[in-house]
Amino acid sequence: MDTQLIETARAKLGTIPDDARREMIAKSRWTCDSHWMMSMVMHAGWEVANKINLQVAQAVGSVEMHRLMKALGLQQPRNRDEFIMMVTLAMETFVTKDYMDYWYETPEHSAGLGVVQQCYANTKLRSIGAQKDYQCGCFGLRSGWYHAMGVEVREKLLKCLKDGDERCEILVENVAFPS
Repeated sequence: MDTQLIETARAKLGTIPDDARREMIAKSRWTCDSHWMMSMVMHAGWEVANKINLQVAQAVGSVEMHRLMKALGLQQPRNRDEFIMMVTLAMETFVTKDYMDYWYETPEHSAGLGVVQQCYANTKLRSIGAQKDYQCGCFGLRSGWYHAMGVEVREKLLKCLKDGDERCEILVENVAFPS
């Protein structure tokens, strides 16, 4: 292998800001995910594709959170503040801002309210008229995060973009922390 060529390639990659590189890698993940999902739909139908998508998203979410916790030296959350911090860390690390416009609110009565103003999956599904058939994979992803954190969480969908609402609102409640 030509070491000069390798060094030149690495130097060129070094000119891409870290945020832009991270965004590019995350977008590649979303591209793979959307192509995989549509291939499943074409070969197995929506019911099977949705079921498998949620299973895969949960497995991916669990691995993501385990890696994040290890990289940051974090243990399972012991209280609401630690839980919110870890969800925020995961969102900031694994969810692309170009594809998702979201924020997390922390009302007093619950562990949080996830708000999504724009969603890549919803935009793509609407472009092909398939939003009524799709089950949102983000629920599987977060389920994997929660599992990796060792917490039991109940989420309640209050509003959903794919149902025609102006935004998604996911109420996060009843977080049970490990003893």
